[in-house]
Amino acid sequence: MALIYLLRHAESSANVAGILAGRTKGISLSKRGSAQSRELARALKAFEFRAIYSSPLERCLETIEPFASSTGKKVKLAKEFIEMDYGLWSGRKLNSLRREKLWKKIQKSPSQVRFPEGESFAELARRIKSGMNMLTEKHHRGGVLVVSHGDPIKLAISITLGLELDEFQKLVVDPASLTIIDWPNGTLLSANVPLAGKIGSKGESKKKLANRRVLGGGTNA
Repeated sequence: MALIYLLRHAESSANVAGILAGRTKGISLSKRGSAQSRELARALKAFEFRAIYSSPLERCLETIEPFASSTGKKVKLAKEFIEMDYGLWSGRKLNSLRREKLWKKIQKSPSQVRFPEGESFAELARRIKSGMNMLTEKHHRGGVLVVSHGDPIKLAISITLGLELDEFQKLVVDPASLTIIDWPNGTLLSANVPLAGKIGSKGESKKKLANRRVLGGGTNA
């Protein structure tokens, strides 16, 4: 078995702008996200990791760089945990996407959805499960840190709990939060634990709270 620590990247410029980034290149951390990455470097020192893996996208690598530099640990790229391929939806404003007919189906029946010229949720789920199995084969004991994205982490939680694919949209995974899974035992040890920044603060508007549940794993916009 392996303890898999899934860290969602810190706040990105796309999160702030309300854009579905997907695999669009050049999406970096926001000013707040950069501050969160430094907070994460301190918070993560409380854990012991046998290895560190990351999605190859910039916002994930920028998130883990301060911790990796301060500890001298090498970050390995893991394409299994890259963001979903949203196809033609990538780079578009979420407010615009909400008006598309496909939007309601994504929220209610994601198991039936494939993005235009992109990936299906079913394919993403298989990819994430394959990634967790890969980590278990390579690291039989101890903790492994993986820096990933909202939807992949939500699906990892869903798979661990044995939920139907159509139920995974009920989950929320915030930027700079940590989820811990005991795999393949199928035990969720913790989920969406904030390690940096203030999440769900008293003054947060209902609109922002609702936006945490949208496509792409949530946004602060």
